[in-house]
Amino acid sequence: ADAVTTATPRTLAIQLGAPFHDDAVLQRGMEVPVWGWSKPGTKITVTFAGQKKKAKAGKDGKWMVHLAPLKASFEPAEMVISAARGKSETLKNILVGEVWMASGQSNMQWATGKSSVAKIVQAFLDERAAAENSVIPIREFEVTSVTAMLHPIEKATGYWKNGTKNEFSAIAFAFAHKLYKELNVPIGILNCSFSQTPIQAWVPR
Repeated sequence: ADAVTTATPRTLAIQLGAPFHDDAVLQRGMEVPVWGWSKPGTKITVTFAGQKKKAKAGKDGKWMVHLAPLKASFEPAEMVISAARGKSETLKNILVGEVWMASGQSNMQWATGKSSVAKIVQAFLDERAAAENSVIPIREFEVTSVTAMLHPIEKATGYWKNGTKNEFSAIAFAFAHKLYKELNVPIGILNCSFSQTPIQAWVPR
């Protein structure tokens, strides 16, 4: 079913970087940084795909680990993040493939449901419904926090859309679908587009 994903993802027990949540797609073939924030000095362990990486939160509370290069996978996996002081969080339904960023103004925001790309979406969903593995391998993470021209936002907000495709960026979905057909790996799109933003928002200060 093409279920609607809520725009308010569940609250995690450990504060993580915005892309690290249920239904995420991670980049294959390269080191993958995973980061978050905890009380300074807290020891953190991240477990994923047979790897176990450790880090310690710095004076500013931020920590980061680097997963060794991953192989593309359509098999939903779990990532476990645990803190030495007892908190633990399990992210579910994670795939590994290609991750691309889509940025721009309203033309990049324009939704699949309002364009002819809706036909590609429906054909894709029909194909997946009939497949042996019905996992939806094209997902979009939409950044929902406001832009900042002068000071970059360190803690962005957003959510992964896994289910409804009528709310995807039409341009991004068409691109992701072409990649999926050519590469046969899961595709994740980081949609960071905002209507009427000036060019200053997209270049270093």
